[in-house]
Amino acid sequence: MHNQAELAYRRLHERLLDGHHSPGDRLTELGLCEELGMSRTPVREALRRLQSDGLVTSTGRGVVVSSLTAQDMRHAVQLHEALDALAAKLAAVAQREGRLSPVQLSALKEAAEHVEEQAATGDASGAWHANLDFHMMLARLSGNPMLEDALSRIWTMFAIVSRSNISRRSDLTPHDHHEIVSAIVDGDPVRAEAAASRHVQEAAEKYREDPS
Repeated sequence: MHNQAELAYRRLHERLLDGHHSPGDRLTELGLCEELGMSRTPVREALRRLQSDGLVTSTGRGVVVSSLTAQDMRHAVQLHEALDALAAKLAAVAQREGRLSPVQLSALKEAAEHVEEQAATGDASGAWHANLDFHMMLARLSGNPMLEDALSRIWTMFAIVSRSNISRRSDLTPHDHHEIVSAIVDGDPVRAEAAASRHVQEAAEKYREDPS
């Protein structure tokens, strides 16, 4: 049953990340059981985990997809900046100490290039996923699984609240990604940290200009 609960959690998390549900949408156990083809116990456990993640909120009559206030978004962006900067710094340290492989560095470069390619096509959904892949790869290279988990939760919140905006504007700045990659490849944690922090700040500024 534990495996079923984990599967239910991952599938529901993916649906939230893909923008399948909007803030305020009501999620019922019965409805989710039918959609996922699973029994109520694992679905109930998955909803409890999503609630602890802050992604859904209990209403007494089931749960609804959480929404973020403007203040919540500011707090989330502040945390995102700190975590992204730390991830880039740790990845650069790992590179400097010889703990990153050529394959890992190549994958990070390719992820940055993929964001640029998707941005050029105007494919909002493709750009969103490419951007997410880059940032989560950066988190993995930090070598800190707790940091990776925290960033995953933040990105899911962003996806629920304003995925279309983030896809269209706020993170389509691939040159910033290349600056982060360059600093990591050079094993320069100070420059990598600064580049990652600057990238999030610029993205947040674009979001404030057009939060729709």
